[in-house]
Amino acid sequence: MIDYSNIPDELKQLKQWVNADKDSKVPMRSYECRAASASDCTTWSSFTESFQAYESGIYDYCGFVFADNGIVGIDIDTGYDELGLITPLAADIIGHCESYTEKSRSRRGFHILLRGNLPITGKNNLSGVEIYKSARYFILTGDILEGHDTIRENQSAVDYVYETYFKPSIKENERISDSEVIYRPIWSTPIKDGRIRLRPTYPKITKGSRNLCLTSLAGKLHSLGYSKEQIFNELLYANKTACTPMLDQYEIRTICNSVTRYKY
Repeated sequence: MIDYSNIPDELKQLKQWVNADKDSKVPMRSYECRAASASDCTTWSSFTESFQAYESGIYDYCGFVFADNGIVGIDIDTGYDELGLITPLAADIIGHCESYTEKSRSRRGFHILLRGNLPITGKNNLSGVEIYKSARYFILTGDILEGHDTIRENQSAVDYVYETYFKPSIKENERISDSEVIYRPIWSTPIKDGRIRLRPTYPKITKGSRNLCLTSLAGKLHSLGYSKEQIFNELLYANKTACTPMLDQYEIRTICNSVTRYKY
């Protein structure tokens, strides 16, 4: 889905727009049929010009160029697993950034845009995550992830993503893998024989991370051998004690159904 009405006004005010054709990653000038350059501002346009080129059918997409003026972009290649659930890697980055997030044109990945700065121009970690502050562009869709429609200032998130996924000192086996839980309850006693002896304390979960965190919790409980009923009841408890505001019970049931793969 493409909906450029969802693009934040902050981006629309910047003359950092290009266009793109279907099945091509080459940036194109909005006002003529020639390639643009992510490092040459004379080839960029206003959002209005880019949108007009898209709306008239000249091009298939609008693209935003990063120009080292306070906007950082993060590209996640694999945002969903084979069950259609957000991957732990994507959940980790989205949950930390809490900023504008949209589905990529493939609908398999995500773009995140937030205010902050990088110590480098940008980088591809060759493991499905890219981060840039200049000399690159994203083909945008406006197909936003619910609750993530606003660009926010979050330097701590930029630092976290860079330190965790891009610094050479971080070893591959230290990065978060798809099997690792994202939301971590605090246990008062250790897990024994694959079961939790006492109910844990659930750290507070903000609005933008409720679904991601509870899905992660459900996946962890499922991997420990909890029954569907036990998972559902624990999610209800975590929702009541940790989520602000609480998710609807229907959404809790949907999470439980998705993780355990059959109807409750």
